[in-house]
Amino acid sequence: MDYFAHGFWSYIFFHWTKRPWIAVLFGLVPDTSSWFIYMIYRLIMFEGFGRPMLNGIPNWVFMLYNISHSLFVASTAILIGYIILRKFPIYMLAWPMSIIIDTLTHTREFLPTPFLWPISEWHFPGISWGDKYFMIVNYTLITLSIAYIIFRMKKKRK
Repeated sequence: MDYFAHGFWSYIFFHWTKRPWIAVLFGLVPDTSSWFIYMIYRLIMFEGFGRPMLNGIPNWVFMLYNISHSLFVASTAILIGYIILRKFPIYMLAWPMSIIIDTLTHTREFLPTPFLWPISEWHFPGISWGDKYFMIVNYTLITLSIAYIIFRMKKKRK
């Protein structure tokens, strides 16, 4: 799924918490930890914007992608958060939620999600989030969900 949609869905699922923006940040962890860093690298190296060729992407980006899109890594981070905070870090659940969304919305042919890394290299045969019909449905659902949340918040204030 695209970067912004991860943030929106994280807000939608965690809007009821005291600080939903923290959940949004955790929902963006997988792509921030790999593709956002790579985008900054490309800007520093004067490679500009645009879709890079897959074979031109450095190996370190794929390693960061594997790490940040692993349910095992996310679960370990949540466990560490629990040990440190001495309470369950509910906001951090947006991270594995984003991994699950990516697992379902990435195909095996283009950037399959390594959700079982480092235990297995098996990838779920998802659908492409880049399909225009999927994007229309996805952003329609996001828009309706946020509109509903806003409507409920306004109704609650009255």
